[in-house]
Amino acid sequence: MESDNQAQYEWIALRCQANEPGAFEDLIAVMERPLLYYAMALTGSQDSALDVLQDTWIRVFRGIRKLKDACSLRPWLYSIVHGIAVDRIRRDASREQAESARLDDFEDAEAPSFAEEEAAAIHEALNRIGLRHREVLVLHFLEDMPLAEIAAAVGCSEGTVKSRLHYAKRAMKKILKGASSGKEK
Repeated sequence: MESDNQAQYEWIALRCQANEPGAFEDLIAVMERPLLYYAMALTGSQDSALDVLQDTWIRVFRGIRKLKDACSLRPWLYSIVHGIAVDRIRRDASREQAESARLDDFEDAEAPSFAEEEAAAIHEALNRIGLRHREVLVLHFLEDMPLAEIAAAVGCSEGTVKSRLHYAKRAMKKILKGASSGKEK
């Protein structure tokens, strides 16, 4: 199945590079949802994620002909989303810094809701861990990307990805364990 998907990505990339009618629409149809989810995981906001995705498609449209290896389409797309999202986060950092003390107090005071499904608790826990850990977890477990593709997407070594996955899983376990012990009280 993975090789079928890889062949599909490669074929779409080649069609886009050849400027075949409908190829870019096919690319969007296949990759929009996973890229949007990744952007939401990074930015924490659907509105920001949509903005990131829009900028991503513009860059992809302008740059797909420069993609040297059609087999690397998927990590290339994720790296574009990653770059745009990180730029957006950095740009907004000064504004967020002014609000961070107030936001931290709010997050500390707000108890997680345990009436929601387990998936909601996992998503909330994801939002509580750092960006570098969150991005590798999303790509590895939710997008089912191999370590090499994750490393290419986020711009680090495979060893760093393994390390981030280790610490991310540890942080998630701690957060979720705290949530379940709070549920029993």
